[in-house]
Amino acid sequence: MNHERLAQLFRENFERYGELGAAISVWQHGRPIAELHGGFRDAKREQPWTTDTVVLFWSATKGLGSACLLHALQEREVKLNRRVAEFWPEFSQAGKSEITLAQLLSHQAGLSALDGIVDVLDYSAVVAALEKQKPLWPPGSAHGYHARTFGFLIDEVTRRITGQRISQ
Repeated sequence: MNHERLAQLFRENFERYGELGAAISVWQHGRPIAELHGGFRDAKREQPWTTDTVVLFWSATKGLGSACLLHALQEREVKLNRRVAEFWPEFSQAGKSEITLAQLLSHQAGLSALDGIVDVLDYSAVVAALEKQKPLWPPGSAHGYHARTFGFLIDEVTRRITGQRISQ
């Protein structure tokens, strides 16, 4: 890896393209090989981005989480046309009994947003809310990016199938 070239491209994001703030950590064989941060952590550009700046990165985990679930399904020879409720019975409430694993993984389940106020830091509360919630559209009839719910959905399905959460 050309560390100087990476650092140059990273700096260009701020100097040339006006990026607000960012950090990158590249690891190889269990060791960090590049650690960069720059820019600001606030829109007024008053607070510099530091190595300790905390950020949310919801969508960055969707691909990896999906890969974990797909791996678990492959290992157990579970087909994508199977219904989520076969593994997670409580999910079948409110018209969700026919939603397939494929629909869930492809953002077609109709659960793109919670229809009530739930603390997203309370895993059990979010899962319970998703179990009770009616789909926002007929599952399989449309696509809607499940920005805040996707991780909970695939994690709970993975847990029900393997006994372990994706983080494990």
